[in-house]
Amino acid sequence: MEIVKDLKEIFEDMDEDEELLKHIANHLSEIRGKLIYVNESICCKCNLCYKECPVDAIERAKVKRAVKIKDNCIKCEICAKTCPVDAIFVIEGDVNIKDSKIVLSINKKEVMKRKIRLKNYIFNDEKCGKCGICAMVCPTKAIKVVRKKSFSVNLDLCIGCGACEEQCPKKAVKVERELGNIYKEGHMEVDKELCVGCMVCVEECPIDCIYDIGGVVEIDNDKCVLCRICEEVCPTKAIKMISYDQEGEGKD
Repeated sequence: MEIVKDLKEIFEDMDEDEELLKHIANHLSEIRGKLIYVNESICCKCNLCYKECPVDAIERAKVKRAVKIKDNCIKCEICAKTCPVDAIFVIEGDVNIKDSKIVLSINKKEVMKRKIRLKNYIFNDEKCGKCGICAMVCPTKAIKVVRKKSFSVNLDLCIGCGACEEQCPKKAVKVERELGNIYKEGHMEVDKELCVGCMVCVEECPIDCIYDIGGVVEIDNDKCVLCRICEEVCPTKAIKMISYDQEGEGKD
């Protein structure tokens, strides 16, 4: 989707000189942005995203409240790749100045989803209060509860998200699952000829996966979550992401 707005409309309410503002705007570098958005009506309150977030940037869901993304989100996309019900979106945007107009382009990024496999479903009838909360949050309607009387689960419908376990007030359910690997679009690479050893990337890395090796940096790509903060803060542009497409590699 593309949104276009005339600069004159934006500047007309400003006290500053319009020509000066246009000059500044036209010399701004391209603005790139990424937004992690939660569709609260879809969120099943399983809290898998909360558990998998590497920087504790997600507020835990409750029975009547979806997860929330905190301000310290590093936009690594792990939550979107993990969400079993596609409730978390990655929105990418570009803002440019073209012919005295501001052009905003917005795109929903398609992410490679992790596989989730149910291994075992354990139900303790003695603990269960037959309150029906598990049935309320189950995204596939696999659970049926007759209030104060009975509980049943259709394991053919169960996707192993664990929302029932997470929200059960009596801890009567335990879901054992297997989470697949997180697909990475590429890896980070350091140009050692350009690296000046300032260590800004080491200080800014939220995962602590960048190391000082003899005055230049090395990135542990097994640990890296591709937030690309190092690439953004590097003053000499020595760090960049190499996508598998660029290398001609296929997906694992």
